[in-house]
Amino acid sequence: MDLTTRRMGALLAVAGLGFTVAACGSEPEASTPAPARVDVRASSQVVDLLPEQVARRGTLRVAIPDSGLPLAGKQNGELRGMDPDLGKALAQVMGLKYEPRMIPFSSALPGLQSGRYDVSFGEFYVTAKRLETADFVTAWHDYSSFVVQKDMKVKPRALTDVCGMQVGAMEGSVELKFLNDAQAGCAAKGRKPITIDAFPSISAGVLALSSNRVQAVLANRGGGENAVAKGQSFALVGQIGGGPTATAVARTAYSARMLRAVRKAYEVLMSQGAYSKILKANNTSYGAIDKPTVYTTGSSLPDYE
Repeated sequence: MDLTTRRMGALLAVAGLGFTVAACGSEPEASTPAPARVDVRASSQVVDLLPEQVARRGTLRVAIPDSGLPLAGKQNGELRGMDPDLGKALAQVMGLKYEPRMIPFSSALPGLQSGRYDVSFGEFYVTAKRLETADFVTAWHDYSSFVVQKDMKVKPRALTDVCGMQVGAMEGSVELKFLNDAQAGCAAKGRKPITIDAFPSISAGVLALSSNRVQAVLANRGGGENAVAKGQSFALVGQIGGGPTATAVARTAYSARMLRAVRKAYEVLMSQGAYSKILKANNTSYGAIDKPTVYTTGSSLPDYE
């Protein structure tokens, strides 16, 4: 069977299939409304762009970092959140079988480098360091906020507001980098350094906050909103950083085609309305974008606030 026949076979196999956004648990998360139903159909525009190696395999191997809901988390053993929903939609519009795996955020880029995954979610900020090992296609927009106890007398709104405090962030995240970079600002103001704790997930950091092991957690806005919505006595303050975030794509011999396929897949999902429905179902519409952009070796970096 030649490549064209294989691709069209994959296209026909999923052409009429829809899927439910977000797997259903016994009861929905506090911040997640009832799942929307979105019809995602394979697109010949995307299928024709796929590298032969991926089309022949017939699967899209997707890394889903454990970022916490509404982005990605497990409920009753099932993957839920914006990232698993977008990952499934991406695979279906490519005419491929969806093969997700939840991993720690810090394992995402090494997993791409080792050839274990084709793409990784995780709302990556595109940096020069990350471009040394992977390519990126923007798919969302985010910023960070502090999660603190509601009765905390001083509410930090800037990074230097937490000088001398014990603050948590997710291991490998841009929030952890923000905190480390802020140490120089603390020293310049003659303040004590930040005591920084790195956690494997946002939920682990929030658990430490609830037991007073840290005084604040710096998290992506969606993860922070989910922590507050669960009913604990938390407040969400400040707006740190902000800008386009991206899906990471493994750098391989066929990267150029894969990047074009991922970008076109997002364009099709946006034009079909599936992208906006997925974000709405997961309370992440605040970060919607209307044009995916490719970043690879030699690209100018996005502007971040």
